[in-house]
Amino acid sequence: MTDPDVRRLIEGMAEQANRFAASMQNLTGEGADDAGLVRATCGASGRLVDIELAAETRRMQTYELREAILAAVGRAADAASANLADVVAQLTQGADAYGTDAVRQAREQVAQYQRLVDAQRDKLEQLRVNLG
Repeated sequence: MTDPDVRRLIEGMAEQANRFAASMQNLTGEGADDAGLVRATCGASGRLVDIELAAETRRMQTYELREAILAAVGRAADAASANLADVVAQLTQGADAYGTDAVRQAREQVAQYQRLVDAQRDKLEQLRVNLG
């Protein structure tokens, strides 16, 4: 693999990482309780970013409202997690092009350079032994 090939692979991987980062900024999951009175939205990390309470929740007992909120938030977090898994799966479908193949090729390139460095070190060591 030549340096321009490595550069193209790295640029492709960077582009893929940028797409992933952009997807992450807008990734959310939504959930609601069984009655649909509480709706929650969670970000990719599972953090609650929005909650909507229907007017009917004003008449609910505290424990009922608590259970409805927990159900909605739990479902929203699960949905965000599922959406994240979908994005990751989509971005890694081309893993042979930019993922595992690129890693293998990069490792081979590094190993080749390491062999060159080791050979130069051996030559320097031999020169030092011969001079000393």
